[in-house]
Amino acid sequence: MIIYIMVFVILRHGESEWNKLNKFTGLTDVALSEQGKQEARLAGNLLKNSFFDFVFSSQLERTIHTAKIIADVQNNPVQLKPHNEFEERDYGDITGKNKTELMEEHGKEQIKIWRRSFYQGPPGGENLCDVTQRVGKGYENYIKPLLEHKKNVLLVAHGNSLRALFVHLGIKDEKTIETFEIGTGVPIQLDVENKTYKYLNAYTLCAYQIIDSRGYPSLEVQCFDKESKKCIGKGSTPSGASCGSTEVCEMRDGQKDLFHGKSVYRAVENIRKINDHFVLSKKTLTNLSNCDKQFNDLDGTEMKTKYGGNTSTALSFCLANCAANLQNKEMYEYFAEHYNMVRDVDPAKLPTPFVNIINGGKHGVTEDLKIQEFMIFANEELSTSRQVRIYCEVYHSLKKLLVEKYGEQSKSIGDEGGFCPPIYSADEALNVIEEAVKLSNYEVGKDVFIALDCAASEFYDEETKLYEIEKGKFVNSNELVDYYGKLIEDHPALKSIEDGFHEADYDAWKSFTSRYHDKLMVVGDDLFTTNPRLIKQGLEENWANTLLLKVNQIGTISEAVEGAKMMMEKGNHVIVSHRSGETNHAYIVDIAVGIGAKYLKIGSPCRGERVAKFNRLLEIEHTILKFNGLLEI
Repeated sequence: MIIYIMVFVILRHGESEWNKLNKFTGLTDVALSEQGKQEARLAGNLLKNSFFDFVFSSQLERTIHTAKIIADVQNNPVQLKPHNEFEERDYGDITGKNKTELMEEHGKEQIKIWRRSFYQGPPGGENLCDVTQRVGKGYENYIKPLLEHKKNVLLVAHGNSLRALFVHLGIKDEKTIETFEIGTGVPIQLDVENKTYKYLNAYTLCAYQIIDSRGYPSLEVQCFDKESKKCIGKGSTPSGASCGSTEVCEMRDGQKDLFHGKSVYRAVENIRKINDHFVLSKKTLTNLSNCDKQFNDLDGTEMKTKYGGNTSTALSFCLANCAANLQNKEMYEYFAEHYNMVRDVDPAKLPTPFVNIINGGKHGVTEDLKIQEFMIFANEELSTSRQVRIYCEVYHSLKKLLVEKYGEQSKSIGDEGGFCPPIYSADEALNVIEEAVKLSNYEVGKDVFIALDCAASEFYDEETKLYEIEKGKFVNSNELVDYYGKLIEDHPALKSIEDGFHEADYDAWKSFTSRYHDKLMVVGDDLFTTNPRLIKQGLEENWANTLLLKVNQIGTISEAVEGAKMMMEKGNHVIVSHRSGETNHAYIVDIAVGIGAKYLKIGSPCRGERVAKFNRLLEIEHTILKFNGLLEI
């Protein structure tokens, strides 16, 4: 058992009955809920090897009861000392009101001010500055002298009185305290002298460096239950070859003698730093949105430059896995419930995979074929297992056909498992794909459709404003619109074009979308980088009609889902996507199923990291059919 050597520990009381009902409690004397009592017992277990000389609380029952439960668990008969200086903030006229209902009435920003502003309190109530003065007086009179005499002290108080203490001690300032959350029932060890703190959680995070599918380092994050010493969740970060300029920061070490500068040891170390300042209780771990917000508040930058977007992505995947495991749910079930986007997962409406079968651009062996990905997708009315059969059969037919036409070297595969034949034009690649579909006894445009990921930013020249669509062949934006139009005309099964233009060539995007939005999916990848702010702007200006969702572009699952909701509410499509540098985790499949995305981009039925996604989708289909009585066990 871990023994904590401490001087000063603070704790917000366990959940109260009004916390449970999402009400402003303030000075109202409300009892602990059953969960609150359990939180107090868990806190006592975390502190049971620690002896406190003095225990302080407010004069409200929820803090007194929490302190007594902890004392019972510890078997510590120390006298409890309640003081009114440590009372909760007086919420005045909004006391007892439901927070969600008040938000609907007064707006989110107003409620945020009433809850969190340092100088502005609710009508008839206290502001946090008032509370800080009151709590500071109590600390100076009762606690500080004891700490100076090396006595161990526990203070059980309230969210706002403890936040006020952070300000009084100089650990937080008037600005940073506004976003600082203190969860119920989680002990916090304070180092008053050095003005630092760390959570004494029931769970702990750790991280280590792994390798992705391109042979570059990636980050794996795990969460362990301290008592059982068992891992309850894990997640890792994918990485892209062609990336949008507005993607969040990917933190790599940059030391050329370590993996050619690609190592992620700083990101691994960042997880250790985050662990000390992250609330990891059963209650918090089952709420991914709040966990993702915790990270964003800790990082404090839009591009996640402090800790790294690769750090936040691995952490978000890990915590999503924790949330599902702690509730004994499949991850897709958890996503559906948590984000309230899917009522019941329909086995007939699982996302249709986009399957990469020819690689060009940065994903190919050479960059002579400018378009990065040539994909197929099956008729969405077919079952998942039937779709996967089609993909495998067409894939092998294409392999045979390419060898016959271009030789054995054409069997080489790119980063996402697609073949890399010596083909130099999009038209030629599309022709050979259509031939492979027919060779597999399927009908192009009925059973099988075609999609492109152009990654046009990679063949765009910033100076000349021209696109090199074939080696030595350059066109301007208007000509590129016409070029795609000719491909659509000549290949009617082409129903999706992703990143057809440079990410900032907005006029071209709008022109193309306006012309073809009824005929195909105009997909924004680098255009949006899964950023809700850019998605909102794009919807207003009609940039595209489909979002390619990549969690690592924005850094957390919750932010990615926020962007997906924006698109879906406008009747647009979402394609949940892998990256060229993948790991074996298949969580993107669960995300796609859980949020009700219509499509899922996962690569070829080749390469283990891609096959893992196919097999997870098949597993979900099998599970749902089985437990809906549609399949014999």
